[in-house]
Amino acid sequence: MKKVLLLLFAFLYAIANDFTPSLGVLYDEKKAELGKKIFFDRRLSDNQDKSCETCHNLYWDFSGTIRSSLYNDTINPPTILSVALNHIYFKNGSAKNLHHQVTQSITSNMQLGIDEKTMTSRVANISEYKNLFSKIYQNGITFDNIVDSIVEFEKALTTTSSRFDKYLMGDENAMTNEEKKGLNLFKDIGCVACHNGINLGTNLMQQLSFYQRVFNSEDLNDNMFEVYRVPTLRNISRTAPYMLDGSITQLKDAIKHVADTQLMHKLSDDEIELIYKFLLTLNGEYPRILK
Repeated sequence: MKKVLLLLFAFLYAIANDFTPSLGVLYDEKKAELGKKIFFDRRLSDNQDKSCETCHNLYWDFSGTIRSSLYNDTINPPTILSVALNHIYFKNGSAKNLHHQVTQSITSNMQLGIDEKTMTSRVANISEYKNLFSKIYQNGITFDNIVDSIVEFEKALTTTSSRFDKYLMGDENAMTNEEKKGLNLFKDIGCVACHNGINLGTNLMQQLSFYQRVFNSEDLNDNMFEVYRVPTLRNISRTAPYMLDGSITQLKDAIKHVADTQLMHKLSDDEIELIYKFLLTLNGEYPRILK
């Protein structure tokens, strides 16, 4: 009970400062609808052959991510479901807020690859956008306003009211006994050391070799000393594949792999099942803007 109260305190502290009690992030609906149009528009990339949705699918499997091949490099993009709850962005932590994330995603050669001037010109030459921006933004079409509209759309992608959230808010019946056992195991073996905070991740950088070094393991390689952003676990059962390279497709396999290689903990099949059942409680409701 003490652990639950501590989690509840941390949860309430976070939402009291930034969020409504349902975890819903406040956003401007008109701007978000405009940002949604831009998010899906392939005309607004360097070669007019891809959009934000190319890597961040939101409809056919509702994952907010899809393993993609861009510029001859296979990547596993992070989900953008509940992305507004992140504290740091990109695997190298190079962006510290949504505005920086969207700006980098537009201009990076590894993503849309279009410069600010060309992006603004493209949008201005589309009559629908010209009309919409003039109605929504006092100064019409600017690059900052384009970024702002996408930011508002990303805010609208927050998935609310997961069963885990309801449990933390005091509903003891929101989780089964097995799911609660999975939560306790999740904490006891050390998962919570990295996957913590309001988004169960995305608020710190970590080395893959952290626990190996703690236990003086000899099973290390140079890659394991690199520092990466810890991913969110919200909606984790929806956002396969897993790991930075998308090499694991099943969530139970990902649980086993992380426990083996990062926590130095050999889980039994029953323990994997318990953690798996807990992770299923992290699925939130479908965002209204996608309905």
